[in-house]
Amino acid sequence: MDIRVNVLLGIITGLIWSFVAPVSIVEISLGLAFLVLVPLLLNLVIPGEPVTAVERYIDILCKNSFPFAIFALIAITVDSAAMSIGFGLVWFAYTFAIGLGGGYRLLKRGLFPAEETIMDVGIMFLSVGGVWLVLSEGGIHQLLPYDELTMSLTAVHYHYSAVVIPILTGAFGRLLVREKRVTGSPYRYLAIGTAIGSPLIALGVIQGPPLEFVYVSIYAVFLTWLSVWWLIILPRIGTLQKVMITIASLSLLVSTATTFLYALGVTIGTTIISYEDMFQWHGAVNALGFSFFGALVWNSIGPLKKRELPQE
Repeated sequence: MDIRVNVLLGIITGLIWSFVAPVSIVEISLGLAFLVLVPLLLNLVIPGEPVTAVERYIDILCKNSFPFAIFALIAITVDSAAMSIGFGLVWFAYTFAIGLGGGYRLLKRGLFPAEETIMDVGIMFLSVGGVWLVLSEGGIHQLLPYDELTMSLTAVHYHYSAVVIPILTGAFGRLLVREKRVTGSPYRYLAIGTAIGSPLIALGVIQGPPLEFVYVSIYAVFLTWLSVWWLIILPRIGTLQKVMITIASLSLLVSTATTFLYALGVTIGTTIISYEDMFQWHGAVNALGFSFFGALVWNSIGPLKKRELPQE
């Protein structure tokens, strides 16, 4: 299936589903990831015609994501836990297959170039999202000291920030290579920061304040750095791309600031931003403003060719 047809089918299906089914904002966010974001992001990882066997493997998964996304959509729509787990397992199998592809790319190539490694980290994190989808739909919150919403948001996190930020950071690195032939040391530090950010946030949730605020602050520095760097490259891209990358960058800044202020309030024992407001602003802005427009703009800038060997 052509990637454009795949994404178009996803958009049409998602719109119909969101109007017909009684779904929440969390479920709509997940639906957008299943149907639209995943194929757009995988298309960035494999630009143009795939060359190696693993690239062909990932490319096939990318272009045929729609049937698997339907299973995931059913999993978050039906009320039966057994059915949700069953359909969710199909999506998990799909994300696990993607994660294997990313892991194989990383093992075969090594840690360099940095822009390829950070992309592999992103697609491996997607398999974690598949796990959390099955767990959240299976009622894992009943066995853990967290509520159902927290478990659902964890599944959202591993379909959005944990996946989107590394892959888009990798696409940005490829642009730097196309223009300068190298990414440079600052980019490598940025790539490391965006790679460790998601595990840091997960660790912070488990440990709670004050370490949660420390981890959120570290991640916020790297995300702000990424946003500002994107804005700096504006003069070198087309007009429509400038609009989309500005929306994506500003959205990431807003969602990052919201999370930072929420974590600060929890740490000092006061409400700066409520949990509900944090979820609304961080979730909605991150899903649509940053993730959707970010994936669109980097696809429009491409194809950004990968380099086979490190040259730094």
